[in-house]
Amino acid sequence: AGAAAASGLGLLVGFYVVFRLWRFLPRPAWSYQVTRHGAWYVFGILAVAFGALTSANNLLFLVLACMLAALLVSGLFSRLNLADLELQFAVPEDIFAGQEVPVRVSLKNGKSRMPSFAIRLEIELEVGERHPEVWFPMVTGGQTATTLLSLRFPHRGRYRQEHFWLRSGFPFGFLQRSARLRLPRDIVVYPAVAPVAEMESTLPQLAREWERYRGGLGQDLYRIRPYQTGDTSRVVHWKATAHTGELKVREFSVEEDRRLELVFDEAVPEGPQWEARFERAVALCASLAWQMHARGAVLRLQPEELENIYDILRYLALANPLVGERPLEVEPSGLFQVIFTARPAEVTAGLPEASYYCYSMENL
Repeated sequence: AGAAAASGLGLLVGFYVVFRLWRFLPRPAWSYQVTRHGAWYVFGILAVAFGALTSANNLLFLVLACMLAALLVSGLFSRLNLADLELQFAVPEDIFAGQEVPVRVSLKNGKSRMPSFAIRLEIELEVGERHPEVWFPMVTGGQTATTLLSLRFPHRGRYRQEHFWLRSGFPFGFLQRSARLRLPRDIVVYPAVAPVAEMESTLPQLAREWERYRGGLGQDLYRIRPYQTGDTSRVVHWKATAHTGELKVREFSVEEDRRLELVFDEAVPEGPQWEARFERAVALCASLAWQMHARGAVLRLQPEELENIYDILRYLALANPLVGERPLEVEPSGLFQVIFTARPAEVTAGLPEASYYCYSMENL
């Protein structure tokens, strides 16, 4: 009795020490989870063990040994099944909000002979209500299985992708083993560039203002070339056209007339309504930049002086409202300026009226 009491006391002390030190113990990159079928199987093991102990039946002891062996084999093969797997996750460089993005997922089995079965890949990336998942029925030893995953990022901004989880219930489904792969990366999603309602209603007028402003620029003749679709009638060279019988236009050496400056003021007044207006202004600026780039305009974004269209979209993807800050000081640059601001009266007070087109965030 004394030995039993000492053993029980030692067991309680051991449990208490493990309980206190559990949160300080290192966590492995893999874990096991008992499935519903596994729980019923464990219940069956306990029932057989109770029957064997109470009846002392050798056959029940043999059945119990087989059931325990199957559980042990299940844990061993589940670990081997996820061992030596290499993951590759290829995301396109340019991603736009609201569009379907094809993502290539490759899983390489480094084991030379043993295949891996029933692999479920879970990606820790919030792009909807659930984490994206990919299913690999079998990956042959030494081979690579590749599949395409379609993702849709609902909003612009920076998405942080930290971990991948490889999960499998092979071979019997009693235990689900999970292995965590850490592959940190930042995914920058550009604003949507689909035409928005505000742009569809104002783009024709803005294009006419831009064409009118371009009319007086470019004085140095570079060459006379054949007419191309989209050339304005103001650059037609009538003498060369009459001489050759083919429509000819003048091309100037100074191409500043095709430049367009976008000015995005991130300062907004205080108030909860400005967050939604700021997002609409970002979407409108991105859509306008994309449409004007498609028309051949050479863009520049202020205040960062960005000229590449993808650098502009990246800046807009990460832009945040500056609540309560002073408006951006805009100065005439000699280019046609399109200004996005919450305070148009303050920003455009010193600008010549013929050189800019202003979008007020308050009216978006």
